[in-house]
Amino acid sequence: MADNLQKRPSKGILKNSSSFDKQDSRNAKKSKETKWDEMNIIATLHPADKDYGHMKIDEPKTPYNYRDESESEDGLDAAELAEKIRLGTDKPPKVMQSDDSDDDDDDLTPEERAKKREFESKRKKHYNEYYAVKLARKLLEEEEEEDDDEEAEKQNSSSESPPNSTRQDNDKRCE
Repeated sequence: MADNLQKRPSKGILKNSSSFDKQDSRNAKKSKETKWDEMNIIATLHPADKDYGHMKIDEPKTPYNYRDESESEDGLDAAELAEKIRLGTDKPPKVMQSDDSDDDDDDLTPEERAKKREFESKRKKHYNEYYAVKLARKLLEEEEEEDDDEEAEKQNSSSESPPNSTRQDNDKRCE
């Protein structure tokens, strides 16, 4: 037995890890790769008269006028611009016309003017309605406060006077 331990095997019983990895990677690549039969796909899914996504569109180019360098000037001439400014200072500046509706009243007939005034007054009333409601609420609150004050005074005065006098006061009010 000791003889067997001293002998070296001519070939190892374990596989080399490097050779094992290479074989597995080759097999894995072959199993992961998909091979397409492109000619079969074209024949079955792409009829001859169809051109999916490969349509050629013939359109004229967009017209564009390219600048001709020989015709162009280098902008404004400083002397020319200064001359125009000097000449322009003698004239009063032009005023743009405003879009006032008062100017349009001259062109309107009397019926149209009346209709326009009526519309404007209704518009003012409509936009002032918010303030009118606010004022009305304030007045109602003041009236309620006055009524509460009067009721409080009545209760104070009725508690001080005998019950017969309050009946007489109520009868006088009803008459």
